[in-house]
Amino acid sequence: MKKYRSFSNEFKREIVTLIENGTLSISEASRENNISPSLIDRWRKQIQSNSMKDKPTLREKQLEKELDKYKKKVGELTLHVDLLKKLNTDLAYTKKSNGLIITGRKSEQSKEPAE
Repeated sequence: MKKYRSFSNEFKREIVTLIENGTLSISEASRENNISPSLIDRWRKQIQSNSMKDKPTLREKQLEKELDKYKKKVGELTLHVDLLKKLNTDLAYTKKSNGLIITGRKSEQSKEPAE
C-alpha cells in the first residue's frame, strides 16, 4: 500500500513564498523537496484563494468528541430538570387541593351505599 506524505501548511507557505519572491523556481523547489510541480502549483492557488485550511490535530479531534459527549449529557440533564420542575408543580397543586376528588353529585347522594 502506498503511503502518502503530508506537509504542514507552514512548509507549503514557505515554499510558495520562496517561489513568489524569486528565490526558487518551481522546478528547483520540486527537485529539492521531491515534490511534483503540479502539487506546488496547487498550493499556490490554494494560498492565493485563501482556501488552504489547517487540518485538526489528533488532540483537537479528541476534544471535539469529548465536547459532543458533554453537550449530549447537558441536554439529557436539562430534560431531567424540566421534568422535575413539572412534577414539583403538579405535586404542589395536589397538596393544595388536599387530594379530594370533587364530583358533580350532591352530598346526600354520595352517602348512599354503593351497588
